[in-house]
Amino acid sequence: MEDTTSPVLEELLSGKILLYNDLLRCFMKERESLINIDLDKLWSISKEKEEICAEIRSVNRELMAQIDPDMNEEYLNFSEIIRLIPQEEKGKFQGFRRTLMTLESEIEALKKENMMYIDDSLRFLDDMISIITGEGKARIVYNDRCHLQKSGTNTILSREA
Repeated sequence: MEDTTSPVLEELLSGKILLYNDLLRCFMKERESLINIDLDKLWSISKEKEEICAEIRSVNRELMAQIDPDMNEEYLNFSEIIRLIPQEEKGKFQGFRRTLMTLESEIEALKKENMMYIDDSLRFLDDMISIITGEGKARIVYNDRCHLQKSGTNTILSREA
């Protein structure tokens, strides 16, 4: 590895961390917009997330080009970066790795929570539509322990995957 490669990798990884932080903020704003039912803001957040993800893919391509210009892999192998950098800098890059892994797991958790919120909201609306249309009159009842008990209603609404 060239002497100039390490600072470039450090700059690219720092940029990737900033992009992941931006993506995390987008998921937080998305959650708030879901709760407030702000559809216009949800569309803009969706576009912002797409742009950030495109930038992350671009940074990954740049990182792979720095590691090995002939690399044809789709995903960045962080172990390859660690293997190629000088021993005295490995700790710094391990820190980048931990930060990115933490951010990835936080983003994934928020993504799952938002998807569950959407699914629950659509299920609620679907149940309401079923009741209004007369298809779900006796299907939703509370049992003796005050828990909601449903027998499979027809699904009218669902989220896109």
